[in-house]
Amino acid sequence: MSNVKTTTIEKMQAKRAQLDARIQQLKNKQTSEERKKDTRRKILVGAFFIQLLGGDLKRVGNRLKAAGMLQPRDYELFGLDQADSQPEQ
Repeated sequence: MSNVKTTTIEKMQAKRAQLDARIQQLKNKQTSEERKKDTRRKILVGAFFIQLLGGDLKRVGNRLKAAGMLQPRDYELFGLDQADSQPEQ
C-alpha cells in the first residue's frame, strides 16, 4: 500500500512540476508581449513628437536635453556634441 501511495505522490509531483513550468512559460509570454506593446507605444509617441517638432532631430535632442531626459551617451543619436550645452527653449 505504501508503494502505491509513493507512486501516486510521485506522479502528482511530476504533474505539478509540468503545470508550474507551463504557468511560468505563460507568465514569461505575457511579460514579453507587454514589453513589446510598451516599446511600440514609445516608438509611436516619439515619432509623433519628432513630427511635431518639424522632424529636426537636433531640435528634438535639445528639447530632451533641456528636460533632463537625454544622457550624454545619447547626444550622437540627435546630432549633438558634448559641447552643445545651450538647450533650446
